[in-house]
Amino acid sequence: MTYLYDLFRDQAQHFAQKTALISGDARYSYETLLRQADRWATYLFAGQQKRPRIALLTEDPFHSISLSLAIARLDGACVPTNPQLLPEQLLACWQATDVDRVIYEPAFERKIRACDRGDMEFLTTDEITGYEEEGDLDTVFPWSDQKDFLITLSSGSTGAPKPIMLSQEVKVARARQTWDLYQLTSDDVVLCASPYFHSLGQRLVYVPLLMGATLVHLSRFTPKKWLDLVEENRVSFVIGVSSHLYTLKDYLLDGSGRIDSLKIIVTSSAPIDVDFKGRLFRTVGCRFHEIYGATEVAIATDLAPEYAGEKYATVGFPCKGVGVRILDDAGNELSYNAIGEIAVKTPLSFEGYYGRSDLTRAAMKDGYFLTGDLGSLDEDGFLSYVSRKKDIIISGGINIYPGDIEKVLLGQPAIKEVAVIGVDDRLLGEVVVAVCVADREENVDNMERELRGVADRHLAPFQRPLKYFFVDNLPLTHSGKLSKQSLREKYNAMNEDWTLALRMMLRGE
Repeated sequence: MTYLYDLFRDQAQHFAQKTALISGDARYSYETLLRQADRWATYLFAGQQKRPRIALLTEDPFHSISLSLAIARLDGACVPTNPQLLPEQLLACWQATDVDRVIYEPAFERKIRACDRGDMEFLTTDEITGYEEEGDLDTVFPWSDQKDFLITLSSGSTGAPKPIMLSQEVKVARARQTWDLYQLTSDDVVLCASPYFHSLGQRLVYVPLLMGATLVHLSRFTPKKWLDLVEENRVSFVIGVSSHLYTLKDYLLDGSGRIDSLKIIVTSSAPIDVDFKGRLFRTVGCRFHEIYGATEVAIATDLAPEYAGEKYATVGFPCKGVGVRILDDAGNELSYNAIGEIAVKTPLSFEGYYGRSDLTRAAMKDGYFLTGDLGSLDEDGFLSYVSRKKDIIISGGINIYPGDIEKVLLGQPAIKEVAVIGVDDRLLGEVVVAVCVADREENVDNMERELRGVADRHLAPFQRPLKYFFVDNLPLTHSGKLSKQSLREKYNAMNEDWTLALRMMLRGE
């Protein structure tokens, strides 16, 4: 079932010469994207007797998009991978998803050489330079109707990543959900400032391209570039991670007219503070929405402007066809305004975690996905987000797993205990902080330098702690377990705007 590819091909045939993608100084028509996808499909299919399972190590959206469409045409599995990961992390991701081929941009050659393995084939994106065949391919393959077209990997796992499976049908249905929610048409211009390996980046690729609209892609976010692209290309729709909106705060609220083409701004990935949200609803000059969801369930709730006055402290009302419940630890449904775990039932649900049926079963309760987030529902059915139940840090819209970082730091003989937490931050939503108990004979200054060196060698950039603190002991709960909540409260109170310098640098560009 090449459903997603077929829909794109129909748009490409109808809007052949229309600009489909703007990336940097390059503009690609629908016809150009379709031809590149067909060339890749023909090239990748040649001589193959099994379903392709292909990982992408790409940053150029032209490569990511054309390859994903080619894989969709072949009804294969596409595994977009974060290029920031270290070689051993990349291998762990690819092995967990049974990848047999990796297509990478030449810029990552050194990283690929460091993780080359005989059971995988490695191809560069230059592989089809000069290759012009666009042969006819069967629309039904021996392996058709598989449900893992797109596998989105949980971010930053050095051990066993959680590979989230999405079918072509569900990806198209999720695009339709966005079209319907925000009344988008082929006349819209959509800005994407998230990478393709991120679920938001995937959403913002397919939303415009499957309906004949134009996609503007920003590979490296800065406020200046974002504003320039909105103004120059008359962008009408954007979904931004909360950290981007915080960085853009002054520009969004100043009424300068640079964003007057925008019809809708949506915030995603992590909640924004109530005061900032209220000001956006009142003054941004276009329709502003906040959404709540997860890669596994797409958009679950939407807070629309017409409800912002009374319900601005919530994250909205469940979308059409979506059910939301609040459950206690035993899985029982709670009454209105009681805080418990947010559970979501939706026809846009993921297909499960690839190769991890145990995780899939544990994540579901009576057809509802257990989000790991805490929240409550009011009498009108509006959802309020409270905090995360799961021990995950969300920094800049990327999920970071503290256990992966703690394992690396605990590998140092001088470190007896360590707790990695997320501390609230105006720029990134949260920043990573490591609280360490070291051998008392160690020099703390030297210890921090050593830990930073270890993090540089063994952790991806987004995993590396911004701050290190050294204490005599870690706080415990009454039952003797580590109390990360106590640590969060302590270090949130100590945060003296630790990313101020970074914000000033970004805004100064």
